[in-house]
Amino acid sequence: MISEVLDTCISQQVSSVVVVHDPERICDTDHGYVRGWGVTEETVGSKHLSMAHGLIPPGAGATPHYHPFETAIYIITGTCRVLLGVEKDTFVDIKAGDFLYIPTGVVHCPVNCGQEVMEYIVGRSSPQEICLYPDQKC
Repeated sequence: MISEVLDTCISQQVSSVVVVHDPERICDTDHGYVRGWGVTEETVGSKHLSMAHGLIPPGAGATPHYHPFETAIYIITGTCRVLLGVEKDTFVDIKAGDFLYIPTGVVHCPVNCGQEVMEYIVGRSSPQEICLYPDQKC
């Protein structure tokens, strides 16, 4: 009896695994660069996270913004300066192979100051994109 229940639970879990192929991604182009969202509430029914692949061309950057959730970024290629805070008075430089963690509510503004496209993977502790600007409240 316990074995049958376990088999049913495992079968249901396995059937909920989803692969999102390139043409199925949700692409957005805000901030002057492109992201392809593969894992979101909309694409796979995610409840607690999202994940995307993105490209930031040389010279492109974002408007200062923040999120009401944690963000983690892995840099595949290129370099980037991430301006931090409302006044953009602090920054970190990141390059291929680096991970960047941005806590909930931290205003940030990535700018590709390099000569090549910066390619990255972003993961967030939210299934939806929520982007707020310093004059907005959560």
